[in-house]
Amino acid sequence: MEMKRRILFLTLLSLVQFLLVHFFLIQGFANSGDEQAYLFQARSLAHGQLYLEDPIYDRANPLNQYVAADAMDDTGGRRFSKYDPGWAALLSLGTILRAEWLVAPLFGTLTVFLLLSYVRKRIGDEFVTVTWWLITLCAFFLLSVASFGNHTATMAFLFAAFVLYDRTLDEAPPRGSNWRLIAVGLLLGYCSLIRYLDWIPLMGWIAFDLLRRSKIKGLILVLLAFGLMATCHFFYNQHLTGNALLTPAAHDARGNLQARIGISWVSFKVTAIRLWRVVYAFPPTLLLLLCLRRGLPAPRLKTYLTLFALIVAVYLIYAWTPAGPGPRYYSSYFPFLILAVVETYRLTRERKAGRIGWRLALAGLVVCSAIYAVDQAREIYLRRDLERVVATIPETKRIILLQTGTYEMEIPDLIRNPPDLWSAETLYLAYNDGVGFGALLKSFPNHRVYVYRYPGSLKPL
Repeated sequence: MEMKRRILFLTLLSLVQFLLVHFFLIQGFANSGDEQAYLFQARSLAHGQLYLEDPIYDRANPLNQYVAADAMDDTGGRRFSKYDPGWAALLSLGTILRAEWLVAPLFGTLTVFLLLSYVRKRIGDEFVTVTWWLITLCAFFLLSVASFGNHTATMAFLFAAFVLYDRTLDEAPPRGSNWRLIAVGLLLGYCSLIRYLDWIPLMGWIAFDLLRRSKIKGLILVLLAFGLMATCHFFYNQHLTGNALLTPAAHDARGNLQARIGISWVSFKVTAIRLWRVVYAFPPTLLLLLCLRRGLPAPRLKTYLTLFALIVAVYLIYAWTPAGPGPRYYSSYFPFLILAVVETYRLTRERKAGRIGWRLALAGLVVCSAIYAVDQAREIYLRRDLERVVATIPETKRIILLQTGTYEMEIPDLIRNPPDLWSAETLYLAYNDGVGFGALLKSFPNHRVYVYRYPGSLKPL
């Protein structure tokens, strides 16, 4: 009972940490066009819309160049996000409650609770606090959970599916295991609605384990439940792109190489960058070398490393960008990396090399996390330059013409307009004195027009 109370206390403390990071370090800022696209999608869904309609939302329209936004597909007078609907549907609940900032931290908190509970059951009570400190000292984990990105929900659903499946292994004879397997399939199916690829490693591992144990019925239940949930993709795709098999992301790419999958020398180069970022974001990863040279003595350690290695393999095939900050593409499987480190500590703590390695790993985690947090805080501050200068304008109705982007953010990243352009009090447009530009400005006769240029320059037109 005392350990359960400790787990609950540490979990709630993590929630407080996530919220502090969101409000004081991230400052509620959508730190990329991708995050802004999720917010757009969530706000549309909150109003019962899958897309927005307006003649200006058509790439063939000359005026579209002034409102074209990152991660948005403008086709035939309809604007919609290029991303899967799963995360936006969850985020829309926060939109309805006016608490979008709370959704990701809650899923992060769920992950922490499941992780600590799993450690207590499978590794030992004495390692619960150790696990929590590894989470707390990892700035990459805190920043990822506190953002508007979709990785946090994916991580929570994937790890919940793993924990549910793990519980079925203890039951002999199985009681309620069929329902747990159905729940596993549903969770993995919903993961596919959040991110297209991240469910594959865990599904593959579970399917292999069920086949190895000749649990054909269990495998069928998982696959049927997964298929039931994943078929929502087809209805969503059909409604947006007109083709059940054509995703919004592929439709937006229009044959761009970034939408393709394959292996080349670039794949290995990008994967090497991502793995280096894993070590930088979570230096205790190096402790795994203490066990690897001894041939992986613990079955659980093999499981954790296998699952993390599988997500690396999946994104080796899909490696068209390093995708910072940090090892973002692997963050959904970060709990397994944390478990691998905790298991390694359990196996090596009686050895001198293990004790020294643990102290060095924690020191490295503190130093690297401090550097990472400072770098991210600086980056966010520079990117919010536009937000700060616009706040100094006395007029309530204004048009901001973007002559440049901000720090490492291009102009389309900053085109963040409300759904109804024509009644917007603040409107952001790309500054390009081309076809129809003057007529577009005249559509807003009561707005004062300013030209923005990074850094900090905002002048009346």
